[in-house]
Amino acid sequence: MWPIMQNKASSRRSLLTDGDDQKVHLFIKAGRDGRSKGACPFCHDVFLKLLIKCEIENDFNFDVITINRKNPPKEFKEISKKLPTLVHGDIFLNDIDDIEDYLDSSFTNYKLSRQDSEAFRVQSNVFTRFTYLIKDVTNNPQLLLDELEKINTFLRQRGTKYMCGNEITGLDCSLWPKLQHIRVAADYLLHLSIPVEYSSLWRYLGSAYEHEAFVKSCPSDQEIVLHWIRHETSPKEYLQLTKEEPKYSLDVPIAVYKHFH
Repeated sequence: MWPIMQNKASSRRSLLTDGDDQKVHLFIKAGRDGRSKGACPFCHDVFLKLLIKCEIENDFNFDVITINRKNPPKEFKEISKKLPTLVHGDIFLNDIDDIEDYLDSSFTNYKLSRQDSEAFRVQSNVFTRFTYLIKDVTNNPQLLLDELEKINTFLRQRGTKYMCGNEITGLDCSLWPKLQHIRVAADYLLHLSIPVEYSSLWRYLGSAYEHEAFVKSCPSDQEIVLHWIRHETSPKEYLQLTKEEPKYSLDVPIAVYKHFH
C-alpha cells in the first residue's frame, strides 16, 4: 500500500505550478548547470520507465523536474529527502521498487515487472563491483570484468534481445543506465573499457541506444564523469568537463561488430 500524505499537498502545489493532479511528476537530479539532466542511474531508471509507459498508454501524462541535490528548494525538502521522487496526486514515492509497482498498478497497458530470478541474479553484483572499483574500495578490475562477462554469457546463451525475453522490462530500465555509467566513467576515470569480445553485452547496450526513450533520458558523458570524479581531480580538468559541449556515447564501437557474427 503506497503512502497517501495529505499534509504534503500544500508543498506540492507550491512546487508544481500547473495544478494538474492527474499528471505524474518525476523529480530527478539536476546537472551541473542546475537545469539539465544529472547523472544518477536510479533517476535515469525511473525516467526511462515513464517514457516507456508513455509510449504505450494513451492517457499517460508526466513531466520531469530537475533538483539541485546540494541545494534543493525548501518545497522539495518538505516532500522528499531523496531522488528520484515520483508524485501523482497525493501519492509520494521515492523507492525505486515502489515506483515500478505503482506504475504497473496504475497504468496497466504495459507491465514492467517480470519475475525472472536467473536474470536478476546474473546482474545483481555488477554495479556494486563498479562502485567499489571507482571509489577505491578495491583496485582489482577483474572483479568488475567477471561480472560483465557473466551478463555477456547469460545473454549469449539465452539469445534474447533483453534480459528477460524479447520485451523491455523494469530490469532492463534498471540495468541499462548502470551499464552506461560503467561504459563512460570506467573508461574515462579508470581507462577500463568493456571488452569488445563481450559482443552479446554490447549488442544488449546497442538495443538500448536504438530506443528513443533511452536516448531522451540519458545524461551526457560529462555528467556521468562528474558524478563519479574524485576530489583530487585538478580544477582545470573539472572546469573543462563543465564547459565542454555535451557528448553522448550512444553507439556500439566499430571494433565490436566483427564479434557479432
